[in-house]
Formats: sequence, C-alpha cells, structure tokens
Amino acid sequence: MCVMVLSSTAKLPSILNKLRSLDVTHLYYFNTESTSGFGVPLISLVPFAELCVCEASVFHSPDFRKGMLLREAQRLDVPVVSEQNLEALLMG
Repeated sequence: MCVMVLSSTAKLPSILNKLRSLDVTHLYYFNTESTSGFGVPLISLVPFAELCVCEASVFHSPDFRKGMLLREAQRLDVPVVSEQNLEALLMG
C-alpha cells in the first residue's frame, strides 16, 4: 500500500506507529513545517497513493480544506483521513 503522510516531524512517529498494521510499501511524506507549502510536486503523487493521512491541524486547516491536494484526492477516490480517524479506520 502506498500512503501519503502530511504532518510535522513531531507527529510523524505517532502516525507511523499506527500505520504498522497496514502493509505499507511506499510512503510519501510532506513535512508541514516546511516553508514551501503544498505545491504541485506533492499533488503529482496523489494518483499513486492509496491513502492520505494528515496531522489534525493540517486536516482541519482552511487552506488544506479548500486546496488542490484535497480536491485531487477526492477526484481520484483516495481516502484522506486525520490521524485520529486513522485509528478508528484501523480498529473498525
């Protein structure tokens, strides 16, 4: 499974720990502390992802909610979940 993760470096270990129960073969990581923003190179990876996991602050961010990455994921039927929703998804 190919997973895209958008989080800070502080939250990444927690997300990776939750992903251990999945058969993750590829991981695309975007550090949200980066100053470059959610640009076109990141969007070009969406067609290859099977799941996108976001830190809660990213998931609820107005910029992310109305941004191109989320629209592209929805268009391609790639599930986008927050770290908290990932827990529920894996347990249920």
